[in-house]
Amino acid sequence: MKASSRDIRLSASDLSNHLACNHLTSLDLCVVVGDKSAPSWRSPDLWVLQERGFAHEKAYLNFLADKGLTIVDLRDDDDDSTAFAKTCAAMKSGVPVIVQATLESGHWFGRADVLQRVERPSNLGAWSYEVYDCKLARETKAETILQLSLYSELLETVQGILPESMYVVPPAETFQPQPYRVLDYAAYYRYVKTRLEKTVERKTANSTYPEPNPHCSICRWWSECDTRRRKDDHLSLVAGIRKLQRKQLDTWQVSTVEELAVTDFTERTHPISTKGPTRFQ
Repeated sequence: MKASSRDIRLSASDLSNHLACNHLTSLDLCVVVGDKSAPSWRSPDLWVLQERGFAHEKAYLNFLADKGLTIVDLRDDDDDSTAFAKTCAAMKSGVPVIVQATLESGHWFGRADVLQRVERPSNLGAWSYEVYDCKLARETKAETILQLSLYSELLETVQGILPESMYVVPPAETFQPQPYRVLDYAAYYRYVKTRLEKTVERKTANSTYPEPNPHCSICRWWSECDTRRRKDDHLSLVAGIRKLQRKQLDTWQVSTVEELAVTDFTERTHPISTKGPTRFQ
């Protein structure tokens, strides 16, 4: 998420972050409009994952080069406008592989790991391109599908047709890509994208709460959110508690750890519904 001279620019990362945590979107929006300063802390785990990701991408590019494919590498182009122009020029030339292709349309932009030529006619000529993303995970996550869907849509604005497929390249000796049909995920992608756009259009943070979720472990806002939950004596601080259990406690007007400690559950006629036995019965 970046502030531009006319609007707020959104990236594929903003889309996946919004899916992971609405509160994260609110915090990032506060930074863009100047209401907050971004924390300087970065997760060491995230750094390690990024380095491993770079190594995986490099190995895949070596694999493509060994197959004799011509590669245009745009990894060193930091200026978005210049990189976009070079991406368009490379696509029009029909080069087989484009690395770190910059794509943009309106207030959306992104950098796709790899574009590969396919022999399907488009505005470019007798060819077009599809998106390949190098991921370390053995199973494709929803965030990855959203990112690929955005890249595919941005790619359509350049070549005039929507790619038929998008691909995830997991770590493997043969680098066998996993194909996903773009139209199969189009409705889901549009839903999340529209939800994020409406949030950003208001240019004011929503009244969201920092609910804990798996993204917290690598999020730069973790310390701030954790501090707030501790200040609020939030029920998520109870070891092993589930979100469903917290929801039931809320209906009983139990919203803090202190209130939970003094609540007499023998008077409750409807115990918390869980898959297993609950501690509160």
